[in-house]
Amino acid sequence: MILNNLVSLPELYSYALITYIAVAGVLWLLHRFGRDDLLLPVAAMNYMLLLTISQYTASKIGAFVGPMVIPMGVFTYSASVAMLDFLTLRYGRRVGYWVVRIAAYLQALVFIINWLVIAYPPAPFWQGLQGAFASIMGTSARIAIASITAFLISETYDVFLVSRLRGGVLRRVGYSDPVAMTIDTLVFIPTAFYGIVPNIWLLMASQLTVKLSLVPMTMLAVWINRRALQYGLATQPTPAGR
Repeated sequence: MILNNLVSLPELYSYALITYIAVAGVLWLLHRFGRDDLLLPVAAMNYMLLLTISQYTASKIGAFVGPMVIPMGVFTYSASVAMLDFLTLRYGRRVGYWVVRIAAYLQALVFIINWLVIAYPPAPFWQGLQGAFASIMGTSARIAIASITAFLISETYDVFLVSRLRGGVLRRVGYSDPVAMTIDTLVFIPTAFYGIVPNIWLLMASQLTVKLSLVPMTMLAVWINRRALQYGLATQPTPAGR
């Protein structure tokens, strides 16, 4: 693991805000130009893409001003929760569950491909770099296992809470996301980094702190798309969950 140079909190949160605005803005534009038929596939694609990016970026531990250290995939993962909230609020619990299941399948596929690439014999000129490559890809594969386990548990629960809670969409996201993000951290960090990171409790506390501080951005992403959500909730009955 490489410890990143110290950066300021405004820099980190600027990166997070850009990520959130980018993924939420695509949905806003689709609704704005009357392409609601594309909201489901585009939001689902964003969700899968953000999870895959999170697997690889989480293999680098970044440090910022103060004692806190975090896996750098925390921002894209948290943005993926905003996409899942949107899908669940607009299309219902059953769609949310299926998106999580399909994402788990695709992340498992990434894990399998990683190991196949590691096991494949390298070209002679690559022999010297094979160890470093295997180390990087092996870490990502372990993170993939942790990611699949953590988000299957936490995001299934997130879908359940978002669809069950009553009140406005911001209230539902504001209550459900901290619970889901806490569960994700408690499962993901020990599974991915136990025995690798020396102070795993600091890493766990740091990630949870940053994730919870990003909940307002998740609420912002939902708020940006509130008109699309109101349209969907007004015209489509929420499917019964299982």
